[in-house]
Amino acid sequence: MRSVIYDAIIIGAGPAGASCAVWLAYLGFSPLIIDASERVGGLSAHNPFEDAWNVTAPGLTGEEVAVQIKRSLDAARVPVLLKMRVNRVEIIEDAQQVRELLSRHSQAEVSNCQRLFRVFFDGHALLSRFVVVASGVTPRFPQELAEKKYEHVLVGSGHHTAYYEYANKKVAVLGGGDNAFENAIYAQKRGALSVDIYARHVRAQKKWFDSLEQKQVHTGEYLFDPQALTVNGRKYDVVLVFYGYQAQLNGLDSLGLACSEKGYVNTEVLTAETNVSGVYAIGEVSNRHHPCIVTSMADGVVAAKAIQKKLEQESAEVETASVPSC
Repeated sequence: MRSVIYDAIIIGAGPAGASCAVWLAYLGFSPLIIDASERVGGLSAHNPFEDAWNVTAPGLTGEEVAVQIKRSLDAARVPVLLKMRVNRVEIIEDAQQVRELLSRHSQAEVSNCQRLFRVFFDGHALLSRFVVVASGVTPRFPQELAEKKYEHVLVGSGHHTAYYEYANKKVAVLGGGDNAFENAIYAQKRGALSVDIYARHVRAQKKWFDSLEQKQVHTGEYLFDPQALTVNGRKYDVVLVFYGYQAQLNGLDSLGLACSEKGYVNTEVLTAETNVSGVYAIGEVSNRHHPCIVTSMADGVVAAKAIQKKLEQESAEVETASVPSC
């Protein structure tokens, strides 16, 4: 790892983080991506199905889109640290300490920087002028699991649900959103003996109901026993859980980010900046504007341009200060 101060350290190598990094790189700045996963792409990297909603990649699966994202990062020469989990982010605002760090990294004369960030991860620490949180989301787990894993309780989308053998199985699906209904139909098409959806509130699009019978959808409160694989006392072979997602903010508590009631990071609409100056949140972690791969990429551009503006303002201030007065 180079001993430098990066213009931005981006936490997350999904569509949002990659988009932000590529734009910053082509704008002439030095971004770095850190991600805990083994590969870039975020949730896309775990989607074996065609991503028909992404108009820039017709016919490509989510996994293939993730490969394209990596190609873009490689082309822009963006350094990416994978399998690295961020533990803490420290804000350095002491003016003398900031000057000393800038001087140590030969950047004292080219920056009017007022603060720096030190990002700690897996025994390492790196400095940056800005931080971009693009850490994405993780599936919500039902309280009944109590952090235990059950072989035939499958939570969230991915290979585990896509490649499960549903033929001649009794399937229960928990959740009332699009993912729940779409996966119920998928299990049904894969030869499931029966499929029942249990939803406290139905939020799914009406189009999914065309492939389901009314008796398959059970609304209201229900009792789920993961050990017995029963819902309301009825026995199933497999239970799929789609309770939506929650923001992935592990290791970022020290920043003091303001979040919504649902736990997503609050940001300024025009810049994607958070309540902490110099920290941006993009993509699904901030739940901005119909979250998906396309809006996540757009979010990355918003943050990159906002950071560009601040960096260029700092540079202009230094140039103005260096001009001798008459």
